[in-house]
Amino acid sequence: MTAVKAAVPALVAAALIGAAVGAFALHMVSSATLVTPVTTAARPEAADPLDLDAKARAAAGIGVAPLALAAGAVAQGQGTGIARALDLSPLAVIAAEITAATAARQTSGRELARLESLAGQDQSASRREVEAARAQAVADRARLTLACQRVGLEYGAGLGQLGCRSIPALAAKAASGDLVLLRIDMPDGPPPAGTSVTVGEGAQAARLTVLGPASSGDAQLQTAGVLALWQGSGVRVASVGRALPAVRLASGRERARSAELLVPRSAIVRVDGGLFVYRAKPGQGFERMSIAAGHAADAGWLVPTGALHAGDNVAVQGAGTLLGLEHAAPSAAD
Repeated sequence: MTAVKAAVPALVAAALIGAAVGAFALHMVSSATLVTPVTTAARPEAADPLDLDAKARAAAGIGVAPLALAAGAVAQGQGTGIARALDLSPLAVIAAEITAATAARQTSGRELARLESLAGQDQSASRREVEAARAQAVADRARLTLACQRVGLEYGAGLGQLGCRSIPALAAKAASGDLVLLRIDMPDGPPPAGTSVTVGEGAQAARLTVLGPASSGDAQLQTAGVLALWQGSGVRVASVGRALPAVRLASGRERARSAELLVPRSAIVRVDGGLFVYRAKPGQGFERMSIAAGHAADAGWLVPTGALHAGDNVAVQGAGTLLGLEHAAPSAAD
């Protein structure tokens, strides 16, 4: 709030000075050609571009510079770290337990159903046999539950959420070299589940989706890791123990929030309570663009990308002159 209060008077003063300079510049550029007329009324947005030929532009002292992203803004990636393939030998053991426990549960479940049916018909199944079969079914169910829980306990909830039935197939792919499980650590904090992360470099890089948190933190990096699966022929570069670069890709909402442009104060003019800049159009034209959506900063005015983009040339010298020329030029109706 302090920065805003400090910035607004400066912007107002700049606009007043610019308007005065613009009035003076009218005389200086009177011999130059003002090609495109504009209306005399101050407008929130310039409906027509203000075109100046080279002579008029030079006489008015108009200088332009490209807009750049504010320091710290990130257009494509947000957060970097390392990715390492995990040893999946324990997962193969868990997969075997899941397979065995699943078969045992199915068998004991069918046996319990058979004995309960016989006991219900008052045939050859005794109550003791039914209770023993029920106990075995419960034990087999508990064994399967424990095997499934080991996935999350030993690797992390990110892998556990894939479901117990998927683990044997994952272990089989890992054994054939078609799949690796990566642990990704980022000093800026773990990216949430569903975040896109690029792992690797160059043509061997892959875009992966974060599954969720790993089971433990990294003792050396002191970070909370996340898990991601990498499948396909490219996984052979991610051998166990090798560290690969990982870059978190910002979501659309994060990119819109982080990609802010820094507008220099010298480029800003105030008209009818609004703040504007003059963007150079192809050729020698200028159009007045609103920056009302921005906010003050120490180095100028921060504006989200949208109507303006990084690389757009704006008038950083003579913006007040352009404002004076715009208001003093005859309208198209005249």
